[in-house]
Amino acid sequence: MKRHRFEPAALVMGLVLLTLTTFFLLDACGVWDLSAPRRNVYLAGSGLLLVAVTAVVTQAVRAVRTRRTRQRTRTRRPA
Repeated sequence: MKRHRFEPAALVMGLVLLTLTTFFLLDACGVWDLSAPRRNVYLAGSGLLLVAVTAVVTQAVRAVRTRRTRQRTRTRRPA
C-alpha cells in the first residue's frame, strides 16, 4: 500500500460526521429531540468550522516546517 500524508482535517471530519450520525440515530429512537432546525444548523456548521480551522492550522504548520527544512539545507556547508 502506498504511503500517504496524515490529514488531521479528514480525521476531524470523520469524527464530526460520526457524531452527527449518532445524534440523528438518537433522534430517530426518540431518546433525543432534534426537531429545532436551528440546532441542527449550528451543530453541522460548528463541525464544519472545526474542520476548516484544523485544515488551516495543518497547512500553516506544514508550510513552516517546509521553510525551516529549506533553510537548513541552504545553510549547511559541505565538510
